[in-house]
Amino acid sequence: MFKPERIASLIDEQRISKKDFCESVDIAVQTLDNVLKRGSEIGCIKLERIADYFNVPMDYFFDRDKQVLHNIGHNITGNYNKVNGNISINEYEKEIVYLKELLAEKERTIQILMKDK
Repeated sequence: MFKPERIASLIDEQRISKKDFCESVDIAVQTLDNVLKRGSEIGCIKLERIADYFNVPMDYFFDRDKQVLHNIGHNITGNYNKVNGNISINEYEKEIVYLKELLAEKERTIQILMKDK
């Protein structure tokens, strides 16, 4: 759900006037007022300019609980702004051990071949 109050909060934190802010992001003051007071929708291009101005991800302006599932050996849950999870790299540790053993075997083979010369 879109949270327009987060825009207002960032404007207040930056201590800038709505007029100056709107000029900076090329948005009409009336458009901003409609978004802040009435919860009117705002286009993604305008929202992107606002996010870039405050250096926050666009998803910051939404309250979403979405699980992010990537099958790379660990689970992560979050809403793209806050991430929680138990990250296990056990699979990668096993791969590293295997590759080190393989490398050691290749080194032994090289040493044997070098002795034969």
